Amino acid sequence: MTHMESVSARWRARARRRRNPRGVSPIIATILLVAITVVLAAVLYVLVSGLTRTGVSTPYELGMGWLSSSGTGTNYTEVLSVAPTSGLATALFGLKVVTAGGTTMTVGTIATTCYPKPTPAAPQSACTTGVATGWFALLINPSGFLSAIYGKNATTTNVQWNYASGTTTVALSGGYQLWLVSQASLSGNVIAAFGTGTSSVSGTQNL
Repeated sequence: MTHMESVSARWRARARRRRNPRGVSPIIATILLVAITVVLAAVLYVLVSGLTRTGVSTPYELGMGWLSSSGTGTNYTEVLSVAPTSGLATALFGLKVVTAGGTTMTVGTIATTCYPKPTPAAPQSACTTGVATGWFALLINPSGFLSAIYGKNATTTNVQWNYASGTTTVALSGGYQLWLVSQASLSGNVIAAFGTGTSSVSGTQNL
């Protein structure tokens, strides 16, 4: 074969390769298709589940700040300011007082004379006469009136928020205060909020 014939043969071979380029092998193509399908299915599942889920837990924060302490003998009151996350209501959380040793203190039974009344002139002064055991909390609204009480219900013995007749929950705002009423001083302990429903609620304050 002459030099010219050899060059001509190489050019013809190159032309054939250009006319018949090799594609991706069938095995690799199948793997790529499966991988793309899996990724798309996962993305679709995340989008759909995010649209259809109900009862999603919402995190709330009950910010509390110590304001004052008073009392002697068997009648103590700790006053706290409240700074709640927007949308936080009493139906979503409870309270507990924890000692320095990690023990949760007993919640006291509330006298019926202390329950919130349908009128704003609820006598919160009747709630500061001392509890037989443990402690309970008064929720005072921005106008200075009693809105709800957290403690053991005298009728049902359930530890819960207690309201005036016709009220089922109280939406909190930054103007509310918590008064902790106890027979013994709560100094050195910690008040903590916790969620009671699908939503998580946190917040602590040293007393």
